[in-house]
Amino acid sequence: MPKELKYDHVDVFTDKPLGGNQLAVFHAPGQLASNQMLAIAREINFSETTFVFPSKTDKAIARVRIFTPTVEIPFAGHPVIGTAFVIATRSRKILENIVLELGVGPITVDIERHGKKIQSLKMHQPLPAFGSALQNREQAARALGVTADDVLGGGVVSNGLDFLVVEATTLRAVQDAQCNSEDAIKVIKRHNVHAIYMFARLQGKGPNVHARLFTPTSSVVEDPATGSAAGALGGYLARILKFPMKLRLTIEQGIEVHRPSLILVDVNSERGTIEGVAVSGKVVAVGDGTIRLH
Repeated sequence: MPKELKYDHVDVFTDKPLGGNQLAVFHAPGQLASNQMLAIAREINFSETTFVFPSKTDKAIARVRIFTPTVEIPFAGHPVIGTAFVIATRSRKILENIVLELGVGPITVDIERHGKKIQSLKMHQPLPAFGSALQNREQAARALGVTADDVLGGGVVSNGLDFLVVEATTLRAVQDAQCNSEDAIKVIKRHNVHAIYMFARLQGKGPNVHARLFTPTSSVVEDPATGSAAGALGGYLARILKFPMKLRLTIEQGIEVHRPSLILVDVNSERGTIEGVAVSGKVVAVGDGTIRLH
């Protein structure tokens, strides 16, 4: 008989179905091998798929493994928030926070509720570490399909994953960007990062950052909402702005791929040192499904 594995399908960093970033959460995967989990993630073909196992420590409610369609990764933002939502929704207890055991260590997620209904979730990320500055604006511009004058600067930020953060001079440059895979892969290899996170600062009311993330080495070339990169960007801007005590970003992402997303980032600093990075967002349940393994 075939083995049936059930999963929950949620959209993260949105309050509307069919927006945000898709996530499949296998809440009872049993004894799957790593190659089976990778094959399932490739079959579903979302940006990431998670598998929830009993924790190896009393400090965490579960151990979570995260797979893209091509590789297992130790940390990612929307999979953590989406998985915490599924665990909290399925729990008989009213959980106020959840600790998940990941490849980077324990990650705490706070749960904000209105009555019993979950309103939003806040993930406390690993503190960012800063690497080299953007080494070649012309090469980065070619990778992103813009001109060198469209690129203000950038640098490498690590928080469990490594990102090259690239600031554009205008919103239009980000909107018009087209990932040129060959050049983008060269930039990614040169800086030894997971992806390129391009952004522009916005003025006025509403979101204050417009961002896009490109991962040409993945089967999902543009990610619609990237919590880990958003946290890395928060650290990058806190450093640029000389570490204000409190920095809040409201990041819009995914608009160009027709999956609008909204990510909140809070960075707390003290005496020139980042003390905490939290990434928040909403999650909506979309459906569920079954994978049958013969």
